[in-house]
Amino acid sequence: MPVKYEQENNITYVVIENELCLPDSEYEQRMIEKNSIAGLLSMQVRRINNQVFYFYDITSRQTLSKLFAYSCVKWDDFVMVIRELENVAKSVDEYMLGLDSMIISPEYIYLDSVRKRLEFIYFPGKCKEFSDISIEQEIKKLFDYLLERFDHDDKEHLMAVYEIYQRVIQNGYKVCAMTELLGDFDTNDITRQVLNKSDQCNNAKNCDGSDLKNIIPDIIPPEIIEDETEEKNMKAIRAVNAVKILSALLFVAFIIKSFIPSILPVKINSTASFIAAAVSALVYIALDKLPDELFAKLKSRSISQKYSYDKQEDVIHSEAELSADSSGKSLTDGDKTGEFFTEKEMEHTVLLSDYLRSMQKKEQQMRLIYVGEDETAENIYVDKLPCVVGSMRERCNHVVSSRLVSHIHMCILKIEDDYYIEDMNSTNGTWVNGKRIMSNERSCVRNGDEVIIATLPYKVEIT
Repeated sequence: MPVKYEQENNITYVVIENELCLPDSEYEQRMIEKNSIAGLLSMQVRRINNQVFYFYDITSRQTLSKLFAYSCVKWDDFVMVIRELENVAKSVDEYMLGLDSMIISPEYIYLDSVRKRLEFIYFPGKCKEFSDISIEQEIKKLFDYLLERFDHDDKEHLMAVYEIYQRVIQNGYKVCAMTELLGDFDTNDITRQVLNKSDQCNNAKNCDGSDLKNIIPDIIPPEIIEDETEEKNMKAIRAVNAVKILSALLFVAFIIKSFIPSILPVKINSTASFIAAAVSALVYIALDKLPDELFAKLKSRSISQKYSYDKQEDVIHSEAELSADSSGKSLTDGDKTGEFFTEKEMEHTVLLSDYLRSMQKKEQQMRLIYVGEDETAENIYVDKLPCVVGSMRERCNHVVSSRLVSHIHMCILKIEDDYYIEDMNSTNGTWVNGKRIMSNERSCVRNGDEVIIATLPYKVEIT
């Protein structure tokens, strides 16, 4: 499907060409263009060079694929998709339009962050690429995507998502009654069940009636303490020293042989003696010049620190603290082979210079330094990548409090060693070094570059 984006006077359009121009699509064109149908993007029909193009207004809207490229699908998002599918299906049915002409794909479903609702593309007559795909098949693909992107750390709702997904792939639903899939899984019901379960677990009692204190040691995992110390590789040092001594002795012997041939029983002429002495001297000098880093050895130690619960004091102690209290000294200074520790030592030889360089090498940090005159504006510190910037607290990693900044304005991301700024279909635009970034396009930024978010000027600082 040929799709392109165009901007006209701060209005962003997604433009799709109608390659078929079917006669029965004219009714749908008029209905979509002349009416404001809830859940559908507003559309203009334009004829350019005898070709029909549909212009859909997507200003300040984000596709689901872009929105969830940088974050997981939450339960509220999952519920919103189901409810919005039902609402738009009812709207389309009310205007006697066909559901199969809707494009239900994460790349073409848009979130209106102002009204917090989804809007869909209605393609009159449908295009070639989608002509053989039914609405049910598209919904299945959509739920495949939602399940894949769902926050699997949300154990409270994960099973509900799986059950709803199973009903979708089995066609156990009606598009105009999608919310029936939620059933008892609605947000308020689940929250109420959790609160009731929490009330039952009060007074330090486990849900099965056992004393909660008795299970504390089981739910506290042992702490793994990693330690490294630098030691000299004495075996290598002794071997090098032995070779140096041998080289020195040979040097002295061959020099004496050169001047006093009869002092040594070995038959060798003076020239060969000089050469042998020179080789011995070179070997000695080369070994003497070896850097100490070659003989540095790092010893790694992994210690498992266990914990126990003191019922009388109602506190948790580490076994190291208990052993120190009983023996009067810390286990780190004394015996480390007690029953509470298991020690594993691993030795490897590395260049000390490489080790020090690796320790000194720090991850690059990026920030946008505000250089304008607005005293209320703040610098943007990129603590997490990708970093979504905008005025909507629920969807952004960094919030810019300005009426000119879109809810989801732009995104800072890192690809290999380079930083990029991507405009997230903002209304008032994003500029890098005076050039506006087109919607959903990326621009590489470097230290010292100028970035303008709507009207707020920043300077890129990478350290």
